[in-house]
Amino acid sequence: MKQSSLFSDLDPPAAGQSAVVPVIATRSRPLSAAQRRFNTLLKRIDALRGERDQWQSFTDVHVRRIATELAPRVAKLREQQTALAQLLDRQYTHPALGKRHREPLRALLLGLLTEMLEEEESAELLALYDRHAPARRADEQRMGFELLRALAEDLPVDVEAYQGEANPEAFAAWLGEALEDPPPRRRRRAKKPAERSGEGGAEVDAHALRSVFRRLASRLHPDREPDAGEHRRKTALMQELNAAYASGDLLRVLELQQSVDARAADALAELDDAQLKPYLNLLQGQAKRLREEIDALTAPFVAAFPGRSPRSMSPNALQREFERALLELEHTRRCVAQDLQRFADIQTLRAVLEEARREESHGRRSGARSRRR
Repeated sequence: MKQSSLFSDLDPPAAGQSAVVPVIATRSRPLSAAQRRFNTLLKRIDALRGERDQWQSFTDVHVRRIATELAPRVAKLREQQTALAQLLDRQYTHPALGKRHREPLRALLLGLLTEMLEEEESAELLALYDRHAPARRADEQRMGFELLRALAEDLPVDVEAYQGEANPEAFAAWLGEALEDPPPRRRRRAKKPAERSGEGGAEVDAHALRSVFRRLASRLHPDREPDAGEHRRKTALMQELNAAYASGDLLRVLELQQSVDARAADALAELDDAQLKPYLNLLQGQAKRLREEIDALTAPFVAAFPGRSPRSMSPNALQREFERALLELEHTRRCVAQDLQRFADIQTLRAVLEEARREESHGRRSGARSRRR
């Protein structure tokens, strides 16, 4: 007995037939513009769907790797850097060091503390910084903020509107956002008569998807299947169909139809351009939603690499970036571990500071000779 297709009465497929993207193909006549557009949208959605799935898988793995590989290494490095800062603070008052040694030691310690405080502040590190810096860090932050605020007075922005903390980094970020050009206002275009008459198009599109869904659901309903194995298969297909319909995934509905009816693509070819229009609208909306899903998945990576074009990013490229970051982190951790061991010996630390002082003195002399020339 023949079963109804989505579009016409057609024979059911042979057993074991697999679904493919059901593009329109005709031998008797060239494809119309609407048919070509239909095929293009199907292929585009299929590609976008694969790209979205790839980003979803990568994001899940990336989040796990951050938690299990990156975060423990960062915490270990922070622990070692804190221990190094505490060691340098203790060595600062060692009787084996003279005044000429303490100046480069202070510079070394403040450089380390500045780097750590920019990543994360703590009361202990702030106390160490304030002990060795010419001015308290809070005062330095406030002075930097006031200087930047004074410079911003000449810019086309209302600095009085800033309500954040007196921090130069926070103010600079706010300033960058405030200076961005607002999007140009678009003049509203008067609707054409054809557009006004088609304002109910969304209802027509929804009706088209609903019709396809109901016809296929009627054929797949498991309650009509006495065979236990076929009942399970149709139950799984029905669940997929329900999910596809709920999300407006017309392509998946058509793929499911193809798995049930091998001649579904031939039936599509019989539709005229007016009949295809609701399906084109549905596919365009689906492609747009997929693009938005991909943009949402890539947004955290775009924010992490502001100089990179979003379209130039790929999971493979970001995976390589992550591996490089792990290697650099491990190299830094080994260097800090070596410094902890070396600087615990006051004579080794003294020799390092002597070398730093000589290099600084040589640099000053070279600069003075260059200016005289």
